[in-house]
Amino acid sequence: MYIRPRAAAIILNEQQELLLLRQKNPETGFEWWTLPGGGMEPEESVIDTIVREVEEECNAKCRPLRLIYMSEYVDYELDTHHLGMFFLTAIEDESTIRAGYDPEVEVQFIKECRFVSKKEIQTSKIPIFPPVFREQFWNDLENDFKNCEVYQRGMILEE
Repeated sequence: MYIRPRAAAIILNEQQELLLLRQKNPETGFEWWTLPGGGMEPEESVIDTIVREVEEECNAKCRPLRLIYMSEYVDYELDTHHLGMFFLTAIEDESTIRAGYDPEVEVQFIKECRFVSKKEIQTSKIPIFPPVFREQFWNDLENDFKNCEVYQRGMILEE
């Protein structure tokens, strides 16, 4: 089984909206929201991964500040154990934000990159991954992440 470490940015604007990517699989039509981020490259630090991914996917420069959550899930179909690290991240200039690209794939899944309100996330029919960002994140944010549950166990997809 392949172990895939990933890192993602939690970026909020002054209105406390969360920067998200809306992605769509062109073959199935399935849509989802996700945070900017992706897999670590060999010998790349977690911080460097976030900086690179935000620049690729959102056309923005950023500075990761602190670890908020860790997650993991096993995908037996891909024979992969995913480990995710989610960092509260500051962005340098919101005016540069636009949907970017994923250099790992030929056909792009990223359709939109924008700040999304808590209300829109919670009422949207489009799922958000990981699911902690639909409800629990907002409670943790309100409490400045004090005593929040850092470890978020994802789905274990059966063989």
